[in-house]
Amino acid sequence: MGRAFPFTYQGRALRISTMTVDEGWELWVVEGERKVVCVARVSVDEAVERARRGEDLIASIAEKAKTRILSRGLDLPLHDAQPDAWESSAYRLL
Repeated sequence: MGRAFPFTYQGRALRISTMTVDEGWELWVVEGERKVVCVARVSVDEAVERARRGEDLIASIAEKAKTRILSRGLDLPLHDAQPDAWESSAYRLL
């Protein structure tokens, strides 16, 4: 895993973590080692373009996702849910 942005939601320790994918990164809400939901996908080209302007696109998206989760909520599976109940292939909060 790459960068991580931790936060607490409903007493649960979560983080938004980057996962490397073809030509970019996906940002996932993760609890422990389980991926809960994908919140965004960022291309290398887009990240580099923003970095040239002095922006950290991944951090910006992670903070926006955390803010939305904390203000609007997120349906989290139970701690003992089966792994396939945890993963979502393409859910976007932003």
